[in-house]
Amino acid sequence: MVENKSNSLEGQAIGKYQILKTIGRGNMATVYLGQDPFVDRPVAIKVAADEFVNSGVDGPLYRHLFFNEAQAAGMLKHPNITAIFDAGVDRDRYYIVMEYVYGGTTLARFTNSEHLLSIKNLTDILYQCAMALDYAHRKGVIHRDIKPKNILLTDDLEAKITDFGVAIVPHLQEGIAPEHAGSPMYMAPEQLRLEKVTSQCDLFSLGIVAYELLTGKHPFEGRNMEAIQHRIQNTPPTPVHEFRADIPDIYQRIIDKALAKKTAHRYKSGADMAGDLSLVYDFIRLADGQPAQQEKFNRVKSLEFFAEFSDTELWEIVNAGDWLVVEIGEPIIREGEEDPSFYVLVDGEVSVVKGDVEIAKLGSGDCFGEMGIKPGRKRSATINAVNVVTALKVRSSIIQRASINCQLRFQRQFLYTLIERLEYATDKIVDHYAQPNE
Repeated sequence: MVENKSNSLEGQAIGKYQILKTIGRGNMATVYLGQDPFVDRPVAIKVAADEFVNSGVDGPLYRHLFFNEAQAAGMLKHPNITAIFDAGVDRDRYYIVMEYVYGGTTLARFTNSEHLLSIKNLTDILYQCAMALDYAHRKGVIHRDIKPKNILLTDDLEAKITDFGVAIVPHLQEGIAPEHAGSPMYMAPEQLRLEKVTSQCDLFSLGIVAYELLTGKHPFEGRNMEAIQHRIQNTPPTPVHEFRADIPDIYQRIIDKALAKKTAHRYKSGADMAGDLSLVYDFIRLADGQPAQQEKFNRVKSLEFFAEFSDTELWEIVNAGDWLVVEIGEPIIREGEEDPSFYVLVDGEVSVVKGDVEIAKLGSGDCFGEMGIKPGRKRSATINAVNVVTALKVRSSIIQRASINCQLRFQRQFLYTLIERLEYATDKIVDHYAQPNE
């Protein structure tokens, strides 16, 4: 939709925020790129359409729905859920201030058969969404409107679930939220029948999104909305392999379970769905000639770095991390680049080079690059493979999504590594000054 310049707030301020430009517009609200002057960061500002929130008949309902998003998403702190920073009313304009997602595209682009993602990338995205929903559901929040347009993607394909306007948050409900809320094309059968909405409705909706990402087709296509709703409640979708040859067989099992008509046969939680999605990686890696997940687990489990990790925590990392094989002389990290990841050496040896000077060598079980998990921090050295190296690469976003115990173990290992390196540096300094002057 084209922005109506006469109604645009570009160049103005709302609250303490300066509005820079329009980045999106819908029926009920316009989203602007703004600047937070206090912390000097870009933000996304959603401003409600005047004709909705100021309506004499439906105004209270629309105002409730608008701030329901701020209340629902504001209580959720998860890397795959868009963060809410602020909300308010300024000169009768209702606004919400949110995390600005760089890239700003939505999953809708990738549900088109001409722009399908690789199996690896779409599995990463679905896994993130399933875990984010599991987190929200455990907090008592049911989104009710999961669809491709409500999932944002960053430049590096990190998913961000957004738009909690019709979410159910039990202790915030005031009795005026509409029962039949959401998008009918993505509703579970029980939603369409106006039965009680549960967390399993969100998982059914995510199953539809998964089908679209895999095939470029809606699983319940029909001539009109009535036909689509009939198929959602009564007809199984066409098997996914009929649309795309590279889809692993396990995906059919995932789709069947996510889109089960009866809740008793459907995934019980986002974590359950994420667990099955993690099995897809075995098929991907076997097709690429990589070792199976069990072999990777066994090799990683023997490393000193992971000695205190439980099997469950270790599986989290193995399933979400990237397995790298680097040839002799090839760089793994380059000085000056930004790479929000760290690495654990599984096999082989690497050289740490600052400028043109080699300052250390690291071997199996050592980690490197851990300081890079802080966003915006540039690498201070180059890491080169001395021989053929196998390494486990773990992105910072994976650590943020991990369980609390898993995060604490990482922090402890990073601290031990820092202490060891400080001791090494101290010994080198002492040795230098202990040398007799020539």
